Amino acid sequence: MAQGSKLWMRIVTGIVVLTVFMILIWTPGLRLLFTLFVGGLSAVGLYEYYAIVRARKISPETIGGILAGTVVAMSGHLGDPMTTNFALFGGCVLVSALHIVRGVHSVAGLSSTVFGVFYIGWFGAHIPLMQSVPVLGRGLVMTLFVTVILTDTAAFFVGSAIGKHKMAPKVSPNKSWEGAAAGLAGAIAGAAALWYLSEHAGMTALPAWPLWRYVHAGAVVSIVAQIGDLTESCLKRDAGVKDSGNFFPGHGGVLDRTDGFLFAAPVLYYLMTPLSGG
Repeated sequence: MAQGSKLWMRIVTGIVVLTVFMILIWTPGLRLLFTLFVGGLSAVGLYEYYAIVRARKISPETIGGILAGTVVAMSGHLGDPMTTNFALFGGCVLVSALHIVRGVHSVAGLSSTVFGVFYIGWFGAHIPLMQSVPVLGRGLVMTLFVTVILTDTAAFFVGSAIGKHKMAPKVSPNKSWEGAAAGLAGAIAGAAALWYLSEHAGMTALPAWPLWRYVHAGAVVSIVAQIGDLTESCLKRDAGVKDSGNFFPGHGGVLDRTDGFLFAAPVLYYLMTPLSGG
């Protein structure tokens, strides 16, 4: 496929997915549907992750891991971190028991299975957990989405245009320090725009933070999201695969598009919800 066509496909897919997410986030009465959507993406992401593991000739507990991780991710709908932590514990016990019953005595297989439940299930649960925060949940999820999306977008375009100094060439040769800096700047600008909407446009669903708190949130989310992106790149590089899948045309798999969100969601939830009164 020509580079221009691929770029247009990437843009169109991004607009469609973003529109779906915004509808699910902001339409009253659709919180359960949003959680189900997160659960569906988690199931696909877990499938992709375990495919990456199998590419390394490691035998994970795939079906059990997908089921356990999806339940953990959706447990965030209940709005209680303790429930999510208990679901994580239960999921890890379940996949451990299945691994033992299956008779596969593999440290690598068991470890990779449990990591998938934690990485995609527990990390992902913090998105519906965030939305469950009274009054401000939708605004917090909006903050997460704006800052991560702007991080990815700015890093991609600036890195492609002027990126010369590689961040981690052995892990992701296309990522540059110039792109990373642009991603950080984009997230901060997006967070500042959200502050303006909260302060001057009457969007009471957004957190009533001062400007410096929004800038701090944008910076932290951007840095952690980029670490998450590199972490997934490390997994793919080790397995010798380019993309985790092709679920999103022009973007790759679910993990390719959600790696930053997975890392950033717990950070934003635990650092910022106490300051929001949640």
